[in-house]
Amino acid sequence: MNRWLALAIAIVGGAIAGYAMLIAVGGAVAGFLWLYVFGDDPWPAWTDYLLGAAIIGGGLAAWAFCGRAIWRHLRPR
Repeated sequence: MNRWLALAIAIVGGAIAGYAMLIAVGGAVAGFLWLYVFGDDPWPAWTDYLLGAAIIGGGLAAWAFCGRAIWRHLRPR
């Protein structure tokens, strides 16, 4: 397989898989916080900033992890 094609597949596939992981884990964490920590009461203002930063950082980390896993699978041995 062409090295650049494998890289493109790893980048795009990693983005898709990372986004799916982000939705699953982020939804679970937000659901846990809603059910057991904050509930229907107004959430503190700091949660917007903290959850926003965690979503961005977690999404980039999941993208890098999934992209690397796909790249390691596709690279020539």
